[in-house]
Amino acid sequence: SEKKTSDEDNHEKNEPVAQTGEIPEEPKEDVQEEETENVTDETEGTKVTPVSNVTNSKQGIYYIKVNLEQNVVTIYSKDEDGEYTIPVRAMVCSTGKATPTSGTYTIPNRKWDRWTWGQMVGNVWAQYYVRIKGSILFHSVPYTSKDKSTLEYWEYDKLGTNASLGCIRLTVKNAKWIYDNCKAGT
Repeated sequence: SEKKTSDEDNHEKNEPVAQTGEIPEEPKEDVQEEETENVTDETEGTKVTPVSNVTNSKQGIYYIKVNLEQNVVTIYSKDEDGEYTIPVRAMVCSTGKATPTSGTYTIPNRKWDRWTWGQMVGNVWAQYYVRIKGSILFHSVPYTSKDKSTLEYWEYDKLGTNASLGCIRLTVKNAKWIYDNCKAGT
């Protein structure tokens, strides 16, 4: 059963919340965006793929690359040959000592691997976590409690540096983007 919190009014009803020992609810249904055509920028002659088209690209699965040296996450979509060459989004992040330094991982398809709120190591909270492998997650910068007004600004200021225990920390906006768009199999 889901634990009640004092800030319950700040969150949607029936919103899943991850806590140690809890069994999570099913993730919310995916929202499909309208498909659009590729557009050619007349001034530069550059082919631009709108995000709404990329979201529905072949299989709707992205490739996520984490640059540990630069602390940047880049999201790629498939080109017409089925290769992940189209950069869709770049995000500043924070990695840490336990962040895997090599390997290819796939976002699992289990209901407890994706949460809108989750309690992290050190009795802090994070929004929009998506499991990568084991205890390594994509998630927002931490909060002191499950309350949107308690973002740890001093940790936010560390984005772009090695500051996490091993997870990939992101801004709330970017963590939500991965949560909403990078489904199981990514």
